[in-house]
Amino acid sequence: MATAVAQADTAQEDGLRPGARLRWQGGTYRVLVLQGAEVQLGCLDEEGADARALLSVVVGADDFALLDEDLQELEREQVADTSGLSLLPEAELKLVRDWERHLREIDDGVPPDAGEGAVPRPGYDPARFTVRQRIAAKAAELKALGFRHASPGTIERRRRAYQARGAVGLVREVVPGSPWGRTDERVVRLLLAEIKAGLGESDGDASRLYERLQAAVRREHKDDYDTLMISRATFYRLLGRLGIKVSSLHWPTERRLDEANGAVPPYTPTWAQRLGEQVQIDSTGLDIIAIGDDGRPVQVELTAAIDVASRTIIGAMIVPKVPGRGPRGRRLGGRATRSFDAVLMLAQALAPMPARPGWSPRALAEQSEMPYADLVACDPRMAGAAARPVIRPRMVVVDHGKIFNSEHFDDVCRMLNIKVRPARERTATDKAVIESTFNAIKRRFSQYVAGYTGSDLRRRGRHVTDGPLWSLNELQDLLNQWIALDWQQKPHDGLRSPFLPGLTISPNRMYATLVAAEGHVPLVLTPHQNRKLLPFTYLKVTDKGVRIGNRTYNSQALQEYKNRHTGIPGQGRRWQIRYSPYAPRFVWLFDHHKDDWVEAEFIHQRLIGDDWTEWTWEQATLSVLEDGGHKEDQRRIAREVSALRERARRGPDPDTARVPQLFTGPALDLDVPVADPYEGIPDPDPATVVRAPALTMAAEHFLHAPRLASPPAPDGTDTVADAERGVEPADADQPADTGGSRVPEPARAYRTGVLSLRGGAVEVFGITQPPAPRPAPPPAGEPGDEEDDDQGES
Repeated sequence: MATAVAQADTAQEDGLRPGARLRWQGGTYRVLVLQGAEVQLGCLDEEGADARALLSVVVGADDFALLDEDLQELEREQVADTSGLSLLPEAELKLVRDWERHLREIDDGVPPDAGEGAVPRPGYDPARFTVRQRIAAKAAELKALGFRHASPGTIERRRRAYQARGAVGLVREVVPGSPWGRTDERVVRLLLAEIKAGLGESDGDASRLYERLQAAVRREHKDDYDTLMISRATFYRLLGRLGIKVSSLHWPTERRLDEANGAVPPYTPTWAQRLGEQVQIDSTGLDIIAIGDDGRPVQVELTAAIDVASRTIIGAMIVPKVPGRGPRGRRLGGRATRSFDAVLMLAQALAPMPARPGWSPRALAEQSEMPYADLVACDPRMAGAAARPVIRPRMVVVDHGKIFNSEHFDDVCRMLNIKVRPARERTATDKAVIESTFNAIKRRFSQYVAGYTGSDLRRRGRHVTDGPLWSLNELQDLLNQWIALDWQQKPHDGLRSPFLPGLTISPNRMYATLVAAEGHVPLVLTPHQNRKLLPFTYLKVTDKGVRIGNRTYNSQALQEYKNRHTGIPGQGRRWQIRYSPYAPRFVWLFDHHKDDWVEAEFIHQRLIGDDWTEWTWEQATLSVLEDGGHKEDQRRIAREVSALRERARRGPDPDTARVPQLFTGPALDLDVPVADPYEGIPDPDPATVVRAPALTMAAEHFLHAPRLASPPAPDGTDTVADAERGVEPADADQPADTGGSRVPEPARAYRTGVLSLRGGAVEVFGITQPPAPRPAPPPAGEPGDEEDDDQGES
């Protein structure tokens, strides 16, 4: 009650009192009642109506004006908004009013509650004492009364604040515990705006932020800049009061954005009352390395969907993550989660998850808390299924990723009657359930799997890829078993029993409770409907069939649609073609006239003869391009696909030695410049070149020696005949014993190499121009040897 009276008193002092006339929102009113932060207005217009509004709304309107008795606008008065005083506790409001009383005495000489004819106290008479003297007298008085902050400087500062904004200006000066101290809230508002505007920029120091704050204050409040702008020391203290660390200005951009878009208290939990009422979908890295289709280690990422009401993971799909190669926009071989993977996950949620051989019996629905008998009676597919419920999503919450913003994902959700609600950008709290689920999966599943890498490179173990790794299909099987055995059957902190709120229950128990209340109607998709889940493109059928990427498909049934019009305006002869990236052997043309599908096969499937995927095809295309082939050589690429599948089956060859490249360290320029020996020599003039003389003998005489008769060897062999056949005599490598002297080399070459040019130029010219006969050496051996030597030198 005291607060309401104080509000009314302040309004009267500022000119807005009962009976005052004013203009507001195009009408003329009289103030009837002032009650706290509200004012009751009586309309003076004939067709108007009375109004009740907040005082701050009335005085803050653009057309607000006080009127005289003739309804003419009075001189504009500054009517202070005192509605904020009603929010103060009684003790703090009393402190503000006490200070107001002391400040009014400094300016007027007497307190505001003084009676008629009151005279100023000693030291406060404006006619005899200056403002400085009156402030000094008030400081001494307050100090004697026990006021802690009552220096002349403090009183002068609070006096200016009161003159500028009235009693509201004293709140942040007087009331203790103000979050930003004595800094004006307009400066705080500008500082927060500058911090928010710089979130997406590169990091910078606090000095840059201070200069931007100076520019903002000068731009927005040019006249009050000197009184509003704070010092640099006060700026750093203000950052501390606002909870902003100076080091946070140097954080990475992504971290600053995530921190700014984090959850803001009070926290509101995400809740749903029906199964499938809200399903959250997202993708994340699984922190596991697996063996890819080509037999090499690859990173994997997980796309999952969780039902908020029961916390059931209704779908989870593991996809390898491989960067592509090539220029941007034309990269090949890359692989990550696509819209088709998200669609497959939705289809997975609509069907029971079959149990695999070797799974624990506790992972079966028959052994779980699910109402197994009732579910089998409703949906026979549940027989032998795993302990994971089938929940049809009614609404999915997704982020702004490309896979969820695609036309394909929207079309499938529309076909399945699923609403899509996008979350706010960079607001993880809109999908808090799936984000916390990912953390739980990494904590309870990933770190126990071979090939676990940790959350980043700093936490990765050594030689992770050298240990045993699971294949992609085996890893998916492990995850499905863990969901059915661990996640679905362990109590969840976010689930409470509707009968015993203090008891946490498992997702399967919550599903059993909710399905008993609302029932279950299965949605069974036929193969005809499943084909509508596949990605599609519009193509024209030619005599060669249809072409998707660099693959051609054709069949006899497909040729019936060659150059045929679809009958759909704007679509012309382009028919809808559906294909599966995980099984691109076949494509299907949809005939909307017959509501049927026409199948066509890849024309070079016989060269592959095995299952393959679109990613395998891109890898084979890259190999062909690197070998100098062409992207359009489908036959060669198909053979390369078959070779890749064969190499993946065999695995790496352990016997093949891997030769490491030599480590040479940083490259150094060690080449010393050498002078050009031809430097300064002019180029020859063809007109001055003299032709060399022609040879005086035929070429055959230059390359072949004349045939000379040779006596038979002592053992009866024909040496000339052997030389013509290219057979050297037995003593060709061992010269004849001539008493310690060797046969001259030219003679040896002539005798054993008649048709060859072995040796130097001296030997060659010795054959064509035999030297003059020299006297034979003195006989020192047997007569047979001398005859052989004479014949060799003749």
